[in-house]
This record gives sequence, C-alpha cells and structure tokens, in this order.
Amino acid sequence: MEDRKFRLGLVGHSQALADAVRAGMDPDRETLVCKVVKMGEAIPAAQTLFDQGVEAVFGHMGNSRLMHRATGKPIVHIPRTRLDLITAFKKARAHGGTIGLSCFARPTEGIEDIEDLLDIHIRPLVFHTVEELKSSVHLAWKEGIRVLVGGGISTAVMEELGGMGILSLPRPHVIAQAFEEARMIVDVNRREQAQHQRLDAVLQLVDEGIIGTDRFGRLNLFNQSAQDILKVKKEPDLAFSRILKEAGLLDVLSRGDGEKDRVCKINGVNVVVNTLPITLHGEPQGAITLFRGARRIENINRKVKESLYSRGFSVKYGPDDIRGNSPAMAQALTKAQRYAATDGNILIQGETGTGKEIFAQAVHATSPRAGCPFVAINCGAIPESLMESELFGHEEGAFTGARRGGKIGLIELADTGTLFLDEIADIPPALQVRLLRVIETKEVMRVGGDRYVPVDIRIISSSYKDLARESRSGGFRPDLYYRLSTLRLALPPLRERAGDIPLLLDPVLADRGKAPLTPEMVSALEALDWPGNVRELMAFAESYAVLLGEEEGSWEIFKEVLADLPGGGAVAQPAVAIPEAEATPGRPLKDRVASLERQLIRQTLEACEFNRTETARRLGISVNTLWRKLNGGKNPS
Repeated sequence: MEDRKFRLGLVGHSQALADAVRAGMDPDRETLVCKVVKMGEAIPAAQTLFDQGVEAVFGHMGNSRLMHRATGKPIVHIPRTRLDLITAFKKARAHGGTIGLSCFARPTEGIEDIEDLLDIHIRPLVFHTVEELKSSVHLAWKEGIRVLVGGGISTAVMEELGGMGILSLPRPHVIAQAFEEARMIVDVNRREQAQHQRLDAVLQLVDEGIIGTDRFGRLNLFNQSAQDILKVKKEPDLAFSRILKEAGLLDVLSRGDGEKDRVCKINGVNVVVNTLPITLHGEPQGAITLFRGARRIENINRKVKESLYSRGFSVKYGPDDIRGNSPAMAQALTKAQRYAATDGNILIQGETGTGKEIFAQAVHATSPRAGCPFVAINCGAIPESLMESELFGHEEGAFTGARRGGKIGLIELADTGTLFLDEIADIPPALQVRLLRVIETKEVMRVGGDRYVPVDIRIISSSYKDLARESRSGGFRPDLYYRLSTLRLALPPLRERAGDIPLLLDPVLADRGKAPLTPEMVSALEALDWPGNVRELMAFAESYAVLLGEEEGSWEIFKEVLADLPGGGAVAQPAVAIPEAEATPGRPLKDRVASLERQLIRQTLEACEFNRTETARRLGISVNTLWRKLNGGKNPS
C-alpha cells in the first residue's frame, strides 16, 4: 500500500548525485523526493521535506552532517569511499598539478596511500561550515590549485573561479547500503511513534491525573485528567513550579524513593497521590506522580463495595448437600434436577425450615446460569417502604434519604443469573405489578429513573403459603402467580420423612466429634411433629452437641434437650421388659444378660426391617458380631 511505503528525500548540490541515488531506489518499497539546491539552501530544503512528511533525508559527504546538526532529524549519510576517491582522482590526474580535496571536519583517512598509488599530490581542504568551505576553495585557488575533487558545493565554487570540479559520486552498492540504513531508521522511528502514540492515548484516557518531570525537575508530562482534576491548563507558567512541589515530585527526585497513598492538596484540590522516581542504571532520570481526587476515591470505594457485594451473591449449596432417601425427597430431587436444565421460573412451596433456599441454590448450581450471580431476598423480612428501592434500585435524589450517587437494585445485580424471592407471598401489591412488568419485558427502571435497563434473570420464588389459594382469594395477583409458577416444586415436611432424621443428624454430630444417635434416640425424634422442620432439627442438634461438652453421647442430656421441644417432654428412657420366665429367682445373671441381649437384637432387627447392616450400625457392633450373636456364638462360615 502506498501509505506504508518509506517516504524518503535527498538534498544535494548536483543533479548527478540525485540521478545516482534515484537509480538505487526500489519503487515498491519507497518514494523519493530529490531537491537539488544551491549553496546555503540545503538546511531549509531538508526542513521543508520533513514538514511535508518525508521520514528520512539523504545527504552526501559534509552536506549530510550539516543538515543533521541543524535539524536534529533523521539524516542518512551517504559516505565517500576510497574507491569513489580513486575513481575521481584518476580523472583529476589528467589535468596535472596539485589536486584539492574537500574534507568535512578532518582530513580524509588514507590520502597518503592514494597519493602513492596514483603518483599525485593532494591538498586537503578541511571545513566545518559552508562559508569556511568557500574560503578554503578560494585560498586553494590563490595557491595555484586548479582542480578539486569533492561534493557539489566545493566543485561549484572551483568552477566559478575557472577551475575544474570533479564530483566523487557514490557507487551503487554504497547507495544500496544507504537505502537499507534509511529503511531501518524509518521502521524504528515508526515503531517508536506508534508506541508513543499508544502510551499517550493511555495516559490521556486513564482517570488518574499524571504529572512527570525530567531529571532537572522540569515538567515533561501532564495528562488531560491532571488538567481536569486540578482545573489548570498545560501552558507552562509559575503555577507549575508550585504544583510540582505540592505533588512531592521534587522531593522524590532529590531523595530517590517514592511515596504511596499520600493525602495532600495540589492547587487547592484534595488528592491521593502515588509518586515514584524514574531511574536508569541507578541514576535519577525524572519522577512521576499518579493521583485521584478524594471525592473520586470515595465514589470508587462505593462502587468497589457494591461490586464485592454483588460478587458475594453466590451459592453455598449444591445437590450433594440435600440429604434424604425417603420417597418424597427422591421425587423432589428428581424434579429439581430436571428443572435445573431449563430456564423457566420455579415456585418452591413448603413449610418453614424445609430447605427451600437450599433447593433453589442447588437448582442454580446445576443450571446453565451456574457461575453467574445468585441473588436472594427475603420479601417478608424487608419493610415495605424499603423493598421497592432494594429490588429496583434508585437514582440519586429519588427520595429523602436516597443514597448519594444512587443504588443498584437486586434485580440488576442478578443480571445473567438467578433471583431468589423467598416468601414471595409477602411482597406488597404495588410491587407485584412492577415485578410482573420486569418478568414480561426483561427490563427494570430504578426508582426516580428515566430509562429502562435490560436484565436477563431467572426467578425462583418460594412461599410457605399456598399461592394458588392466595391468588384465588385476591391476596396475590393471579397473572404474577402464573408467571412465577411455570415450574412447581413441593417440599415435604420433616414429619413425612422422619426416616431421614439419622441422615440429617449423624453428619452434623460427627463434625463435632459426637457419637451417632442410638436407635432409641432416633425413635424418640421420629415420634415428634417438628413444626420447624429441618431448621428446628438442626437447632436441636446444635444444643445437644454443646451440652454434651467432652462426652460423645448421653441419654440424659438428650432427654433434657428433647424436653424443650413440643411433645418431647413425654419421652422417657426406654426400659427393656424382662420376661417373667427369665426373671425367676436363682437364674444366673449371665443367662439373664444373654437373654436380654437377644431380645434387644430381635427388636432392632424388626425396626430395621431385618437389614443386618443397619441393625449392626444402630447397635454399635460389627456385622460379624451380629451374625455370631444371632447364631448362638458361632462364627459366620
């Protein structure tokens, strides 16, 4: 592409040089603009080329050094080689006499060798400026020199005086090397410019104010954010010396160590600054400070807390945390697993303490939305006056006491994830209408807002009330009920799955280093109604474990804790009935104990539906021991 070609130029004093250089260019790789100028015009001509977008300029012999010194821009020097000089001196030898040679800054090396080789005498004309070069040529003329080898200026002066000027033109391979050098210089400059532009764009876009100095304490960096925060323009004036001092840049530059999170005032603005020295090989090269306005820090802190709050909306439970193998629980788990694979709204109904939120979390954890926010809110625990702003959020100034800067609502926080509305029956009627609109349009508007925000959420709601009956009686909007109950899940109370009590309690007790419940304890617990369901059962387990202290188990403590539960005071320590025939006087104690042991084993077997593994577990013995006792002391074959 044309715009990716190297844009090169040449400034010389002879058309012959321009033709030679043009012959060495590659049209597919570069463009070349040649300027053949008179004496004294090289420097302004080179500057004009750079102003027009040329990226590097060729110069021959001393002319290139003069342009580089004056412009400071990329000037590519086309050198004069010994072979170039030998060719030129062969032409000059035909005119006889001493031959002048223009030399920039110092005599050209190897002149003596050329003199011996060609049997000639060479008079170097050393110069540093164009005026000095002209004076040297005039002086040589007065000395009788009538032929001169050099560049365009020196040969032109000699010819004006009536002598012979012979150009020492570069050979093709020298020109080719100069083009390669020019391409490398331009490529490096382009990369540096691109890097500088990227860095400058970053510095101008960042929210932090950035001020930098060089090693002399002079301002060399002042981005747009710094101007905005400090309310000052970049034009250098006396204010900047004060700003650099207040920012601590000069102190850091002199000390060589930085400062972090320092609160100060710069140009009358409260800011938090971080300042670092810039060093190279242990030597200070400058200093830089990054700062933010104190008010901006407060806003960021609020947003960070809000972000962390939203990230805290994650599940703690999964399907493995749901314990129970009763038919009712197995059916509920199967439904939950199937519902998780869909994206429909779910209504979970069940008495308090039956694990509605655990099921909701388990559904979310195994759904396609796993890993996204799980936001839960108890609709019955938040005052009606606050629920609207909690759910929908609010803009700054939306009402008296509204948070400064506004507040994002829980519905927005649940975007891409799941919103769990616990005890949905307690949501006020006015909010039922707004919630219905969110479900239908998938948009939410904050309180006091003037725009809708799109949201993608799945709603799982729960209630201990019969929502279908509530909707028929007018206590809950029927249209919202149907939106929320696309999928329905009923959780059984604990009294309908009393057989799951050991599965629920034994792991909890084991975590606290306590023994499993005995069959008698389980029977006592299974006989209760448990109006608080699993939550009440967990509270009982916690109380029992705490009162046990260092003990692993105790019927007396169990009975004491059980007595505090509804219906638990009637439970007494079980007594084993001793058959009258076995209690006859004179019967050995050993026989009586063995008889009681057999009776207890039979009762436990019946209670476990003759499951020997479960019977052995409840009795606290191994299956082999149980087998031996059932077979009169014989070992299992």
